Formats: sequence, structure tokens, C-alpha cells
Amino acid sequence: MNAEGPVLRDIHVPDAAWWPPAPGWWLLVLVVLSLAAIAVWGYRRRQRLRPLRAALREIDRIEAAFSRNGDPATLAAECSRLLRRVALCVDPRAAASHGEAWRLFLHDHAGDARMAAQLDVLLEAPYRDKPALEGRALLEAVRASCRRALRRGRPRTSNAAAAIPRPAAGGATPS
Repeated sequence: MNAEGPVLRDIHVPDAAWWPPAPGWWLLVLVVLSLAAIAVWGYRRRQRLRPLRAALREIDRIEAAFSRNGDPATLAAECSRLLRRVALCVDPRAAASHGEAWRLFLHDHAGDARMAAQLDVLLEAPYRDKPALEGRALLEAVRASCRRALRRGRPRTSNAAAAIPRPAAGGATPS
């Protein structure tokens, strides 16, 4: 010992190691990974629902045209075309079917007996000059059928924008 007191050494700070990181860094990594997972989920959901949104926009367009002109033959033909395009998106074999196979596809995606009865009108209405149908009820049945078909069956294409193509102006699409 020294007369002036003990010999003190300067404070010695150990070198900081990069591992393990501080709790704040773990929290930041957790937040970033959570945000990335939410972004991927949102993107995939948006892509999966893209055909549904396109079909619903098309139904709104058909409804607006029907409220302007009130022609049931045009309404039946447009609804039939739209359902064929939805069927093409969900099950390409069903889109090419006719008769009983097409009726089974419509009933499978109708939901209930009342909706199925409305969709049965589409089997013959596009081929009649003045079909007898209830426009609003048919549009509601088509809307429900599109929702069920596109939510239940996965679109077959990875490019969901092309899944429900809009027909060219003035061009006739076979129903």
C-alpha cells in the first residue's frame, strides 16, 4: 500500500460482442418478419380475389345495362357469358359443358334451391327471343354463384387478371 492510498487502475470496459444482440434488436427482427408475413398474405389474398372482383364489376356493368334497356334476352346472354368465363376460371371442363353437366355446375355453385332455380333460366333463356325472367333475382343469383365458385375453386391461372377476361366491345362471345 501506498501512503497516498491504494493504486487504482482505470476502468476497463470489455469489448462489445455482436452476438447475442440486445433485446431491442430481437424485437425489431420480430416486427419486420411479422410485417413481411402480413404483406405476403395480403398480396396473395389480393391476387386470389382478383377474378372475383372482376366478375363482380362485370355483374355491376350488366346490371347497369339492364336497368337502362330492360332487355331480358340481353341480360340472359350476358349472365350466361359471364358464368361461362367464371367456369373457365374454376374448371375449364365445366365451361365447355352443356345440358345436364352445365346444370350440375350451376347447381353446385348456386348455394340454395332458390338460386339454382334462377340459374336454370340461363339454360334456355339466351336462345329465346323474349325470355320470361326476373332480372334482379337473376342478377343476385349470378352474383352469389360467382362468389361461391371463385372463393371455393382456386383460379387455374397464376395471372389472375386474365382469369375473367372482358369481351371486346361489339364482339360476341359464345355462351
